[in-house]
Amino acid sequence: MIVSKSYIEVLKRRDFFILALTLLFGQAASGFLLISLISSVFTTTGSNFAVSGIILSLSAPSFLLMAVAGLVADILDRKKLIIAANAFITVVVFLLLFSLSKVFASISLSFLYFAGNTFFLPAVSAASGQLVKKSQLTVANSIFILTLAGGQIAGFFIAAVILFFFGPLITLVICEILLAICVLLPMFLPKLEPRRNRLVTLVFALKDIGRAFVYIFRSKLIWFFFLTFAFMQGIVAFGATLGPGFFNDVMKLPINKSPLVFFPPLSLGIILGALYVHNPKIRESFFISLGLGIVGLFSVILGLIIKFNLLKNLLLFIPVIFYMVFIGFGVIISMIAARTFLQKSVSHKYQGTVFGANMIFASFFASIMSPTAAGLEALFGYVFILISAGLTFMLVSVAIAEVGKKWQF
Repeated sequence: MIVSKSYIEVLKRRDFFILALTLLFGQAASGFLLISLISSVFTTTGSNFAVSGIILSLSAPSFLLMAVAGLVADILDRKKLIIAANAFITVVVFLLLFSLSKVFASISLSFLYFAGNTFFLPAVSAASGQLVKKSQLTVANSIFILTLAGGQIAGFFIAAVILFFFGPLITLVICEILLAICVLLPMFLPKLEPRRNRLVTLVFALKDIGRAFVYIFRSKLIWFFFLTFAFMQGIVAFGATLGPGFFNDVMKLPINKSPLVFFPPLSLGIILGALYVHNPKIRESFFISLGLGIVGLFSVILGLIIKFNLLKNLLLFIPVIFYMVFIGFGVIISMIAARTFLQKSVSHKYQGTVFGANMIFASFFASIMSPTAAGLEALFGYVFILISAGLTFMLVSVAIAEVGKKWQF
């Protein structure tokens, strides 16, 4: 009851509520955009390389621009930055409406969209702390994270339903409407000027980045969990690249229907994993080992079922649905465990920079893993990837378990 009251008190603050709505609609819009673009380019080309192009257009801007975007958010008026970023990506989506069937134009404009979005997210994140009392920062941060994740999940699921009934063009039109709202809402916010002098901010940021990287390299455990958290997001990009083609080629389920099949069990696995992982008595290395082991084991099982035709047609959906549940479970417990260790072990004054650097590394891994997935599928097929990647994850899981016992982490 006390927790609920503290959340209500924060949301009753008009300016924070407007900012949260802007973030919610913005994240949902990104979900609508990705669903419509992936559906369109895969329908046009039937190629995982085209899907990889969309994934790269999502990850590459973060890798290239995140550090600059964070710095800009500490120098300029964050209200103006939020409005400008959303106005820019609204124009980009408007242009996409007329080039949705052109693959190269879609990927290029998608890159511009996520480049603009890269400036939007740090500005919103920094602004959220300016609109609440110091005593409300923990609750405000919790709401921010829930809105960030909830907006994405809701956007993907609702977009999947709209895609099924109306197609990618209407899905993209709704994305445009959501972004227009994201331009209008922040106009009601007060000025959100950074508190430090701009020159001082620039010098401070550069020094802080240097200190943070020295801090990371000093500890092998921090470095391990830092890379683990980033690499798991590369695995997500790997799976997202192969998903449309797998359901189309193996399950005979077209792209406009497949999201309705895999999103519910995947979401269930994520929810179950998020509930399971919060156990302070269990070491973080155990969760990472368990998560990778689960992903590996069920990848091998599904690969063998498909290879030897143990189940066919509609019956094959049974292990696939279970596979999506366990994939969501395994990936999320590994990610949360790695992030939890970093939060507990990294000094508070370095956490912002460390997690910013982690986003850059995550984008880097995603940029590598996505085209790698498309290339491996073209050379060896889905069954080879499921079995070989599954066995690799299982070996890594055992290695992490042994190292965790030895290093006591």
